[in-house]
Amino acid sequence: MTDDTPIGRVIATERHPTTTGAVRFWLSPDVRLKPFDFVRLTLAPQDKHEDIGEFYAIIHEIQQVSDEPSPLSGFVSADFGDSRIEPRLARVVATYADAAVLFNTLDIEMPVPHGAQVHWPTADGVRQALNMTDYNRSTPAGYITMSGPQDGGITIPVDLDADYLVGPEGAHLNISGVSGLATKTSYAMFLVTALQQKQQASEERASFVILNVKGSDLLRLHEESPDLTDAVRADWQKCGLAAEPLKKVTYFYPYADTPPYAQTKLDSDLVAANFASDRAFSYYYSVEEVVDRVRLLVEDIDDPNQTLVSCADYCAERTNKDSSWARFREQIREWADTTPDKKIPVVSWRRFSRLFGQRTRNSFFTEESVRATQRRQAPLRRMLDHLEPGAAVVVDIAQLPDYLQSFVVGDVIDLIRRAKLGDDLDDDADRIDRPSLGTVVLFADELNKFAPRQGQARSITRHLREISERGRSEGIILFGAEQFRTGVDRQVTGNSSTHVFGRTTAVEAARDEEIKGLPGGQTKRVPFLRKGELLVSHTRFSSGTLKLRFPRNAYRQN
Repeated sequence: MTDDTPIGRVIATERHPTTTGAVRFWLSPDVRLKPFDFVRLTLAPQDKHEDIGEFYAIIHEIQQVSDEPSPLSGFVSADFGDSRIEPRLARVVATYADAAVLFNTLDIEMPVPHGAQVHWPTADGVRQALNMTDYNRSTPAGYITMSGPQDGGITIPVDLDADYLVGPEGAHLNISGVSGLATKTSYAMFLVTALQQKQQASEERASFVILNVKGSDLLRLHEESPDLTDAVRADWQKCGLAAEPLKKVTYFYPYADTPPYAQTKLDSDLVAANFASDRAFSYYYSVEEVVDRVRLLVEDIDDPNQTLVSCADYCAERTNKDSSWARFREQIREWADTTPDKKIPVVSWRRFSRLFGQRTRNSFFTEESVRATQRRQAPLRRMLDHLEPGAAVVVDIAQLPDYLQSFVVGDVIDLIRRAKLGDDLDDDADRIDRPSLGTVVLFADELNKFAPRQGQARSITRHLREISERGRSEGIILFGAEQFRTGVDRQVTGNSSTHVFGRTTAVEAARDEEIKGLPGGQTKRVPFLRKGELLVSHTRFSSGTLKLRFPRNAYRQN
């Protein structure tokens, strides 16, 4: 079979006619296709009374039918169920496929004619059918591997339109899927790498803030992976990218008062090496950094009457920002004893005092050390000094308890938003002149922790909602990831222009409205996606959803 030999023909029946959006065709017996493959449909040369161009379609389902009237007749013809013998009567068998029509080369919106020939597609034709040829800024998203002639395969690189990924036309990315299958974090870092390599003009370049929520996988982004085989490099080349780690990466670990002066899962010798190479800092919180954010420490506590938040707001209004931590804690204990605001019950003050004492025991709640330079100690707001376009900052929170993770994430979001709005975050006259931030991409895994669907909305949830709703105009883009989308606030996920689905459970697929809405029976395939496979829905894709593969990350993960 040559590359342009027909592999089937369109069949329009009384019960199943072709339409402007759907087509059915039978396949030659020696042809193998898969769901998500593409085909090219055209009239046979002898049928071309007029030129109607070529149609491109994506396979949704493949079925096989025979003239067997019922299972019972097959059972009888096999000598009443003897599976060892051949049936006495041969049956006529045909394989046919249902596909969605995406594109016509002459922009003709008519049903594909009955009897039209089915051919293997060309890579350029598929990219044109998917509406990828008129992007303003193309960003590699992975590649399609589909069936092809002579049992070979066809590889087609797929791009996202950066204007709809990081603005200004559309924005935000959401990735869901169970852990451990090379999806969420790996794919997010692949896209960050693609953006970093493909961004050219300085006014279009983004900077990246990456939250390391668990483990140490995101703490060696600048190091090349030792597992970069020729096959892995070839996969990167399929996407038009170089197999390289991220560039211009700076790390911020929570401060610890004992060597290596960092609370992190990264080995202490690697921490020391990053400190020595001016690649990392240990961030701490003085009273000045905390006083306006005290409510973040108690917002996860069940507080129906908002009395704990009222205590936090009272502290924020009446605390001297130059106070030491010892004086700050003493002042709160005094307020708990005297209950200065009679609108707040004494039991709430005492509860607040107890919680505040417990939750600020972490060693990163401290004053600046006299050895701050040697210990690489710095307030977290200094991360903004390293957020020039094209650069990445990793904020490590993996070793912190959940309530402190939420506190830091809320602080990071607040710092970015204030910086983008032009607020002066430094009172010292000799502060470092910060570079222009450009567009800031914030990556947060385990989004359900910070913007849960159930329960009372916290200020961090409201921040994330505002980013999803107005971040595109502010130049703040959210790349979020979670195991189960149904556990994340609907407004946070719903405003994304790009949705990525990795393998998930059948129960989650049945509950998730976005997955349930996938076309052509794709919902039932989500629980069976293999490692490295993703379903990607992007605003600019004419097909709605594609099944993609992407290369293994080029940075060192452990």
